[in-house]
Amino acid sequence: MSLTTAQILDLAPDPASRKAGQDQAKPAKWSGLGRAGSVIWGEIKGSGASPYRTVADLAGPTSKCTCPSRKFPCKHGLGLMLVDAAGPLGEAEPPDWVAAWIKGRESRAAAAETRASEPAKPVDEKAQVRRRQAREEKVAGALDELDLWLRDLMRRGLAAARAEPYAFWDRMAGRLVDGQAPGLARRVRALPGLVAAAPQAGAARPEAALGLALGRIALLVRAARRLDALTPDQAAGLRAALGYPVTAEEMAARSDQADDWAVLAHAIEEEDRLTARSVWLVGRRTGAVAQVLDYGTAGSPLPPAPAAGQDFSGSLAFQPGDPPLRAVFRDGRAGPAAAPGLPGGGSVAAARDAFAEVLARAPWIERWPARLAGVRLGRLPASGGAVAFAAGDATGCLPLRADPRLPSLLAVAGGRPVDLFGLHDGHGLSPLALATGGRLYAMPAQASQAVLLQVA
Repeated sequence: MSLTTAQILDLAPDPASRKAGQDQAKPAKWSGLGRAGSVIWGEIKGSGASPYRTVADLAGPTSKCTCPSRKFPCKHGLGLMLVDAAGPLGEAEPPDWVAAWIKGRESRAAAAETRASEPAKPVDEKAQVRRRQAREEKVAGALDELDLWLRDLMRRGLAAARAEPYAFWDRMAGRLVDGQAPGLARRVRALPGLVAAAPQAGAARPEAALGLALGRIALLVRAARRLDALTPDQAAGLRAALGYPVTAEEMAARSDQADDWAVLAHAIEEEDRLTARSVWLVGRRTGAVAQVLDYGTAGSPLPPAPAAGQDFSGSLAFQPGDPPLRAVFRDGRAGPAAAPGLPGGGSVAAARDAFAEVLARAPWIERWPARLAGVRLGRLPASGGAVAFAAGDATGCLPLRADPRLPSLLAVAGGRPVDLFGLHDGHGLSPLALATGGRLYAMPAQASQAVLLQVA
């Protein structure tokens, strides 16, 4: 198997790595190139006395290199994969250092399976209860303080709120972090951005967005005081929104959902000092949508994940919550897509109805994946001088959120009916992938690239 150039470039951790990887994608720079199944390898001259040894498994995809870079994949890993994308490397016997890497991966996978099959260590239930109770008390205290803060904010009015400095919001967010409610802290920390934002196409007006965000926080506070009235899945979803982690024991008890999962897109966002990567998948048989979310830092790169345009044939485990969306990878393997289309698309009206149903079950949800089939992209009537575009069909239209990659999306669509996947927030749609003419195109994982990638 091989990855496409677009899929490989989308793996780059930043624009500089992407450009440097393209510079390394010249076969003449490499020696000892070869492949064994999905594993490829080669050596390339660097700044040191010895050439760097680079190996990659395209099925992960993942890679390793002896260069000193802490980026993942490094420019040599990207370059090696790009060399293979330009012309598949020939089959060969893996050299010792490649064989050792393959064996090490197999050993670690076997050890992980062994650990998973071992009986769980005895749990100190009393200590666990004490820790749980201590956290509940801290969160309850944080909710009380947040409720008082919200009431004071509403008494003074939104106009006064818009005049508050950043420190006003950050101070409350910090208290929520101390109160072990990081989910609420993230929402409060996003408020000043809504206050300062300029009006954008496909988005609520800044004052409406601020009021809506505050309303969702207030709903979370009220719902948290009525956990006993919620179903177990609703309560789990609410606790996740507050910032409670899902424990390993809870995930171990979740059942697998097997399917051929089409990987539609990757999206990377910065959250405080963390890099959050969402991998969006749709089950070809079940039609279920899943979001696999991983966090990384500069010192701990993100784990390997199937590239956009591939299929992950295997199982996901969904976290508890209503409606279900967050999931983790379990057993399976990435490979070429069975079909480049977008599974399970529907009309604009169906997407709106689906979002309304989600809000009825969990009104604090900020956005939800939408799949549209056979929509056309076009320009909306001018309003206030701002140029706006939308995706529409006979049942209505959804405005598209302003994005530097939107011109590429419109150019690829070319006025033809297309299938579109994106995130709907009740006002507009943030596109992530587009299918047309038997091909799948994905938005680059990082918004700095004003292009669209053909991934399948």
